[in-house]
Amino acid sequence: MKKFKFIIALLCIPFLAVQCTQEENNLTNENGPTGISSPSMLEINNAEHYTVDGFGPNSYWAEYIVNQSTTNFLKTQHNSAASFFGMGNVPLYLAGGDGTFNALSYSNGYIVWGEELLASALNYGNAAIAYVAAHEMGHQVQFRDGTIPSGNHVSATELEADGFGGYFIRRTYTSNWNTAASAYNFSQTLAGPNGSSHGTASQRRSAFRLGYLLGDNGTYSNRNFDSNFFYYYDYYVVGGRLKLELKKPASIEQSQHENIVAHLEELQKIASGEISEEEFLNLN
Repeated sequence: MKKFKFIIALLCIPFLAVQCTQEENNLTNENGPTGISSPSMLEINNAEHYTVDGFGPNSYWAEYIVNQSTTNFLKTQHNSAASFFGMGNVPLYLAGGDGTFNALSYSNGYIVWGEELLASALNYGNAAIAYVAAHEMGHQVQFRDGTIPSGNHVSATELEADGFGGYFIRRTYTSNWNTAASAYNFSQTLAGPNGSSHGTASQRRSAFRLGYLLGDNGTYSNRNFDSNFFYYYDYYVVGGRLKLELKKPASIEQSQHENIVAHLEELQKIASGEISEEEFLNLN
């Protein structure tokens, strides 16, 4: 009998350890956004969000998601993007558990990442996490400056956030296009149909590539990036105007302008889908 009780006690130890770990990681309501006791209470209609799903009923506010080292990397990239875009302190909240395949950026100044989205991004490498962190911070730029985005089509908000992401990756993370493009592979899996607010996969690839190219040799204020991005994207990438009509924007260096002009045909083919995903990965 004593031996039987000892075996039961041993079996209980791992269970209690798991329960303890979950409870330590499950934060109290006060550690989420004010007045939001659970991620499932978040209104996605009032946010720029990465997917169309809200957070599930079993989600909870967490101290870390996926694991501590991945969370630390996410926080580093989040803070780096906030600094790069001049946003100062932008609170980051973490939603753990099931039903958390989303990331949301709110107009009242905070961002929420879900555990399932972070785990999925991690499958594509750390660069994918850095890209999504910059994309969500790009929405904070838009929230804080009512003139951004200056584009007025249905996908302008999301395509510019993709451009901000490509720009951030080029300026702070890598100058290796293959690494950058691999990071974007995750995001394009979440694209919508033609005419949707998120843009098609090919449109989002072209926006990311343009943002990356804008970062090749220059840095810009947020407003200058916005004006340059839509100048090239709306009139020459999507509009398909001839290179001969192209005038250099005042806020961009001549060498950088020439670099964009040299890639215009490529950008047009990316946006139309003529350049495939595989070809996109192997661009120079």
